[in-house]
Amino acid sequence: MKLHFIQFTRSVLIACLSMLPLRGHSETISFRADSWCPYVCNPNSARPGYMVEILKAIFEKQGLRVDVKITNWVRAIKETRSNQAQGLLGCNPSDTPDFVFPQKALGVVKNAYFTLKNSAWSYRGRESLQNKRIGVINGYSYGDSIDNMIKNRHRSFIPFSGKKPLHQILEALKKGELDGFVENPVALHYGLAELGVPVDTVKTVGWVADQDPFLYAAFSPQNPKSEQYAEMLNKGLTEMRRNGELRRILEKYNLEDWEKSSVSLGALDNFGARFLQSSLDFFDVFDARNL
Repeated sequence: MKLHFIQFTRSVLIACLSMLPLRGHSETISFRADSWCPYVCNPNSARPGYMVEILKAIFEKQGLRVDVKITNWVRAIKETRSNQAQGLLGCNPSDTPDFVFPQKALGVVKNAYFTLKNSAWSYRGRESLQNKRIGVINGYSYGDSIDNMIKNRHRSFIPFSGKKPLHQILEALKKGELDGFVENPVALHYGLAELGVPVDTVKTVGWVADQDPFLYAAFSPQNPKSEQYAEMLNKGLTEMRRNGELRRILEKYNLEDWEKSSVSLGALDNFGARFLQSSLDFFDVFDARNL
């Protein structure tokens, strides 16, 4: 009888242990993005981008391994939509209206028109785009007015693709192949510093007014766990704000919480503002070759 009891107990214990997740065999949640520092940088570097750090902090506590791969934006959307990846970083509902979005945003963005500092051109409505060559990133949403013009193949907008399209745009501007471009000033500061281009090389010549400013990590419409992932992100971000973990991550990038700061990420009226100038200090010690 004692032997049977021992055998029974052993069987129950093995059955229970088999239901527990094995260390080293945790589930992986995969994200896609393009290179867009400080939001998403090199995922394998010491500073992978603040969005990447937030996701790892949230999902790894749930026993999930976070994998972020950089590709061009159009491919990133396509692979997430088909569930080759489970999430897309740095998007808003205008980019992917069919995706599953959490309630909590991961940042805000305000895009502007930029040109070289010695250019006489400035943006004054659609008429001012006549005979101008304006660089944009293929697949990005810039607000209804620009999106509609791009969709209708307005001749002024020239799309760029690739893993680092902002760098291509800056090079084209430098060579005189573009008259201007549309970008978010925070990402532009990082892009300029990475290329070793002085920040005063370009200037703001007009803001994009009708743009949804919020950025998210959104989840594949083909994944049955997407709602669950979105709720994990909502709860995790709330907890990170409460315990100060979000603040500590943002400080690494010289940024402030977009919900608490009067100077939100990217939502600035002056490209040379002190808040953005301080972000350049980060590159004094950062090895940009890792990006």
